[in-house]
Amino acid sequence: MPKIKQLDFSGQTIFCGNDVHKKSWRVNVRSDEFELEDYSQDPSEELLLRHLEKRYPGASFQVAYEAGFCGFGIHRSLKSSGVGCMVVNPADVPRSDKDRKRKNDRIDARRICRHLSNNTLRPIFVPSIKMEHARTLVRQRIHLVKDQTRCKSRIWGLLMFSGLKLKMDKPNDYWSLRFVESLRKLPCPTPSLRQALDKALEEYLFIRKLVGGMTKQLRVMAAQKTFAMMQNLIQSIPGIGLLNSMVIITELQDMKRFKTLDKLCSYAGIVPDTASSADRTTVKGITHRCNHYLRPAIVESSWVIIRKDPAMLHLYKKYCRKMVPNKAIIKISRHLLSRIRYVWTNQVEYEVGLVG
Repeated sequence: MPKIKQLDFSGQTIFCGNDVHKKSWRVNVRSDEFELEDYSQDPSEELLLRHLEKRYPGASFQVAYEAGFCGFGIHRSLKSSGVGCMVVNPADVPRSDKDRKRKNDRIDARRICRHLSNNTLRPIFVPSIKMEHARTLVRQRIHLVKDQTRCKSRIWGLLMFSGLKLKMDKPNDYWSLRFVESLRKLPCPTPSLRQALDKALEEYLFIRKLVGGMTKQLRVMAAQKTFAMMQNLIQSIPGIGLLNSMVIITELQDMKRFKTLDKLCSYAGIVPDTASSADRTTVKGITHRCNHYLRPAIVESSWVIIRKDPAMLHLYKKYCRKMVPNKAIIKISRHLLSRIRYVWTNQVEYEVGLVG
């Protein structure tokens, strides 16, 4: 009998586009020339790799999937197995109008795989595990602060809806324990309303305690060797405190990945959306595409720096002659990002009063 030759795809690249979900993955596989297979499987990178190695022994594999709920675990697992893997922004995967109107998992996986083989996909930045977990801690505090604000709004709405009058003015931002105690002693016409108010206050105090504990954890983390030096540099900029500096450091992580200031501003969302056709250009205002943790921190710090740095105040007043303050502060945010980039790149402390 003639010898059976073993399959050998050495020197060839097999491309794999994954549309990942919690209960299943849709997998599309193709070579440089054409599609090879399309199937569904259980959500497991080990199962995917075993299938590819069995069908295409000796080949090198390139895998891509859209960023989402599963984070970067699949990427790290495949990379550790020697497989090239790319995580892409779903909004950056080119799609036709037909794909938008007839969307399904098969079409999504096929589209990812096709663009991967054509080298038209651009990966997003994948952080190290340590920096990713540090960023998660910072983001968790931001979420808790938002929950705390919602609790305060619910309590205030309950008072207004029920016609309860306070003997003291409502504080603007920080609720002192004295103010909270006055809410506990507020006379209510019925036991049911009293119980509703007490439970709302109980929820607020619980989340407030969590925020306080999280803030202490961030202070400890900021003092670690990984963050301490950069913390001192970023906090040398007036208007940026410990919490906002931790947001900036953990969201940016590596300034070298932004080749220009424009790319940094685009990542933060300090740029306008535009529509240009022929000789007509329409500016639609600040873009909705942004880092939703970084941009608020930059804008908040910008409102403070114009009070502490005369050079930034001068720029702000100059912009206010041409536009409303809310638009002028976005211009200041761009200048602030430029200063953060300079301080970070050159490892020097900020100097107040410099124009530029």
